[in-house]
Amino acid sequence: MPTATDTLPELPSLDSVIVIHPGSLYLRIGRASDGIPHKYIHGLARYSLFAETRRRDQILPNFPYKNTLEMQMAMEESRLQASHMLQSSLQSNGDRRYATPPQQIAAYNRNSIPQYKDTVTPDLLQPKTPDVSILFGEDIFNIDPELDYNVFFPVNNGELNVNGQIGGSVTAVLADLEAIWTHCINKLLGIKSIEFHNYQVILIIPDIFNKVHVREMMSMILLSMKFKSCLLVQDHVAATYGAGLGCACVVDVGHGKTSVSCVEDGISQANTRIRLRYGGGNITQAFDWLLKRCSFPYQECNPTANYHDALLMDNLKQQLCHLNLDKCGAVQKTVTIMRPGQKHLQYTIQVGDEAMIAVLGMFNPTLLGITDNNHYVIQERLKSLPEDPYDEEFLRETSRRGNGREMNEMIEIQTENNTVHNAEEEICVDQIEATAGNYFDIETGRPQSLDKVIVQSIERLTSDDIKRKMYSNILVVGGGLKFDGACAWLKSKISLNAQQVYYGGLIDFIYSWKYSLLILILFIFLRTY
Repeated sequence: MPTATDTLPELPSLDSVIVIHPGSLYLRIGRASDGIPHKYIHGLARYSLFAETRRRDQILPNFPYKNTLEMQMAMEESRLQASHMLQSSLQSNGDRRYATPPQQIAAYNRNSIPQYKDTVTPDLLQPKTPDVSILFGEDIFNIDPELDYNVFFPVNNGELNVNGQIGGSVTAVLADLEAIWTHCINKLLGIKSIEFHNYQVILIIPDIFNKVHVREMMSMILLSMKFKSCLLVQDHVAATYGAGLGCACVVDVGHGKTSVSCVEDGISQANTRIRLRYGGGNITQAFDWLLKRCSFPYQECNPTANYHDALLMDNLKQQLCHLNLDKCGAVQKTVTIMRPGQKHLQYTIQVGDEAMIAVLGMFNPTLLGITDNNHYVIQERLKSLPEDPYDEEFLRETSRRGNGREMNEMIEIQTENNTVHNAEEEICVDQIEATAGNYFDIETGRPQSLDKVIVQSIERLTSDDIKRKMYSNILVVGGGLKFDGACAWLKSKISLNAQQVYYGGLIDFIYSWKYSLLILILFIFLRTY
């Protein structure tokens, strides 16, 4: 007699499963057996047949969002508050912090003498257009701006970059996704397109997603790219699997967005989800603004419009920024400017508390040029899809609550049973309607700091025991908050804002996937398909 285990399908080879995690700036992709994923620029450049229509998406967001005098005054006030707060803080040994005056740093930077090196940066790319119709990876940053190429990043702020510009339709964005993913699978994984039917895909989607867009991506993977099967996993759920946690409050700080939700037993709780439309890219812009206030010698730097300048500022942010109170005074740094077709240019600069103030923008969004409360997205009722048999709206309209005992006695007490049944039906619908809007209720009127959003997300849970577990398991993923001292700072801020006793538990930082534990997802994959 066959046992239950004999009927289970054989676990597929991890080499035959491809994991795809699309982001605003980078695509992380690899086999499930890989230790770490491949990291690739999630954008492309297409040759334009119409020279008068040009579009080049930028790496960094606009800064500030509203360039008004009122905005500049608010940012300057927040900068002064942050500076005074840091000066009055204490080091770990109890000594008061000391800071180099900004005027002294500015004077040093103004007197910085540029030094030319013998190394010459390669010229801009001159593809033989239109023979080379599409470019991928870092090549899109090196295209001559005089050439008729449009640069697209198909994902923006955690969702498809659908807009009213050229190439902004859903169909065009999906075509860009398919081209980039196919190129990466061919080049990085060594899998030919004609072999896709032998592979399965795990697609990581945001915790707050557009149901229509996800359906279209699924259709693209199965029907257009012709993969064998595809499993959708929310990014916060995948993060808990990768960290080996049963429950956690997941904080994903990416390049263009920051998302928070509570995950329990592999389920992201809908009423705890929130996505902020700012992340590591906004910190980069704030750092550039602070450096220019200190007479940054490379005055032509324009990270909003120039790809090379944006990458330069992003590298400086990663090397200099921190939240370690034990680091005091000015730090010297040699900055190398690489301009196409020219010799490398080096400056020696000094940076003080600006390296901390930029990161503090995550705890005071005004420093990021954000003064209103319109930069967040919460989980709302998903759009109804008639072809989906498990559609929320369909189930809500057709579900009926019945009682087995009442159904058995229907013939004897038909009239009474109908009355009870109708009453229960009305109660059921009323309860659904009452809870349908029970989503995240963020404080209005001003932008919220990251620590307050985390506390609000956890406090949306109903059980004190679950809240306690979430406070003790805060999982931070993504590279947007990968700074020295950020963990201790976030933990301290959360403990000050928590509405109940904070138990000072685990705050674990994970910046890249741990593919080895995705075997758990594969088991779900087998049971589902």
